[in-house]
This record gives sequence, C-alpha cells and structure tokens, in this order.
Amino acid sequence: MGIAVPFVPYRAQAKLSPSAIKAALVERWPELPEPVVNKKANDQITLDVGDDAYIAQIVRAPVPWNQVEPMCSGAWMWPKAAEELKPCVGHLIATVVTQDPSPVHGATQLTRFCTAILASCAEAPGVMWGSSGHLVPSGVFQDFATSVMSAGPPWYIWADFREGQVAPGKTSGFTRGLTDFGLMELEAENTPEPPGELRERFFGLANYLLENGPVIKDGDTIGEDENERIRVVYSPSAFGNPEQVMKLLYEPTRPAKKKGWFG
Repeated sequence: MGIAVPFVPYRAQAKLSPSAIKAALVERWPELPEPVVNKKANDQITLDVGDDAYIAQIVRAPVPWNQVEPMCSGAWMWPKAAEELKPCVGHLIATVVTQDPSPVHGATQLTRFCTAILASCAEAPGVMWGSSGHLVPSGVFQDFATSVMSAGPPWYIWADFREGQVAPGKTSGFTRGLTDFGLMELEAENTPEPPGELRERFFGLANYLLENGPVIKDGDTIGEDENERIRVVYSPSAFGNPEQVMKLLYEPTRPAKKKGWFG
C-alpha cells in the first residue's frame, strides 16, 4: 500500500525555489544526506536525498474548487481553509521515489519535503494530504513535522480523525487515510466517550496496529482495563467508505463484583 500524493496549493506571487527548499530541509533535518538539486526538467523541482528522490510537479492551475470545497467543510484543523485556499492559482504535486517499501518511510519523506516547501514559500498556505483529503494549514503541518514526527507517527497530519457529538452523551466518528499504511479504517457509532477521547482512542489504535500489524481480529475485545469492553467487528462502513472497516462496539461496563465473606 502506497501513500497517496499530497498537493501543496500556492497563491499568486509564490516563489518556488529549489535552493530555498534544500536550505529548509538541511536546517530542519541536518542528519539527512546532503540534498542535491536536479535540474533536468521544467515545471518540476527534484532533489536527490541519498537514495530517495523528492519530486514536486508544478501545476499552473488550482485544484478544481468542486474537489476542494467539500474538504474545507470538514477541515477541523483548518477552520479558514476555504478562505485561504480560494485565491490559490496553482499547486505542487509532491512525490518521493524510494526503494524503501515501508509506507512510514514514504510518508516521513513526503512530510519532510512538504514541510520544506511550506517553510520556503509564504504563499503556500497548507497541504492537502493523501487519500484522506485532509487539509492542514502550513504552521500546524510544520509544527507536527518538526516537533512530533521524531517521537512517532504524526497521525493528525497523516490521516483524518473525524468525531462529533450526535446526541447528549453520544459520539460517533471515523478515520480516513489509515489504508495508506495498510490498515483498516476505524469507525464508532453512538459511543459514550466524548469526541476528544474517541479521537485519542482512534489515535492509539492506529499506533498499535501500525507497530504490531493486523493482530486485532474480527470479534476481538479490547479495552484499557478489565471493566472496559469494546468489541471490534469487521463491518461495512456507516460513513460512506466503500471498504470494510473496523467498527468499535461499546458493551455496557461491568460493575465490580461484590466480594462475600469468603472472597
């Protein structure tokens, strides 16, 4: 499973400089091999970084607005996405050519590349990331790339974790983008958890599955302690995903058993 390419939109007067992108990479990740600017093609920025090639195709037209506008309505990390993306006149299509098959390696390199583009171009307001269509503003994307990624997967910029309250005390949610990493998407309906806690649960499960592989089987029960029981079922999506998903079914909490005189 490969990482779907991110787009980096840009506004008029954008300065797209290979040397500035290289400098931003070196400043933030000095441990990388020295990037070499490759000047083989017009409308393309290519940097050779060790055995990997970072390639940005310059498209002198905006991403069609009928594709962007629906993403903006759900861009919880970027409330002003529509306002800031509407003036864009073009976009970069970022890719990394690598011999390393790991999706984490590919996503890490793409994140570095996109961060360097954003850092070197003030007229690039953010990133449209991968198959999730997740919109992340420039400052947030750069912060996650430089402050979080060294400690673990920066899931909040790699995938879309969508949750919301559907009734008093009830939350539903789903993910988009985990399939880029060979994982099933996660869903939950009418859970007793607040939105922030459900998001953190999705985040923790994504980390666990990425580290351990597909070890959670259809019908398995998970939970943080013996009183918390959440059954995982492989199920059709309730949120329009055409693929089968992992759905979390929250079972009633078991009250602690009262001990008698003899245990």
